[in-house]
Amino acid sequence: MKPIRLALLMFAIVGLTSCASIKGTGNTVLHAPVPPASTFAIQQLAGDPAVGSKIERMIAHQLTNHGHVQTNTSPDLLVSFAFDVVPAGSRSTAYTTIHQAPQTAFIHGNTVTVNQSRSTATTFINTTREFQKSIAIRISKASTGVRLWDGTVTERGWCNQIFVTSPQILSLMFKNFPNEITNMQKVVTDADESAKAIRRIFPDDTNWGCRRS
Repeated sequence: MKPIRLALLMFAIVGLTSCASIKGTGNTVLHAPVPPASTFAIQQLAGDPAVGSKIERMIAHQLTNHGHVQTNTSPDLLVSFAFDVVPAGSRSTAYTTIHQAPQTAFIHGNTVTVNQSRSTATTFINTTREFQKSIAIRISKASTGVRLWDGTVTERGWCNQIFVTSPQILSLMFKNFPNEITNMQKVVTDADESAKAIRRIFPDDTNWGCRRS
């Protein structure tokens, strides 16, 4: 029997993009001007410390690109950050394959008789678990604790490794920094220049892939 694949029948639209792409939602708030060329120190408030140390390097890279200088001694700014990864349900796709049996013809004199074939259809359903990943950053005056800037980006996809998608998340968060962005929804791919620059601070053999769970 020769299978004939029909057009995809979508039970739910699934964006099974590579880990190098995200569709993120970003919000930032400028409470007070961030002094240019300030020194800064970074502290992690929540999240796995091993992964956090790598995200810290990415944040430092972004701030340095905006003219600030990282220091461990009497910084002007304190940059606090947290991140998390939580299950976000699942999405499904389906397609149907039709298997059509060959027709059989019989000739009786001048008469041709064709036996109608029967077809069977099989529907395949693929379900993918999804995860919500988010990073939140607060910049405040180190001496007084006064808030200057807050930023958050959340994205949802099948990859559960936030390190892999952090370059894209931070690219979106620091878009137009320190100016505000409000509920900005954007697809950020591995071709994004800011994300590529962040990945370059890590060794060439760093694995930026993600295994489906």
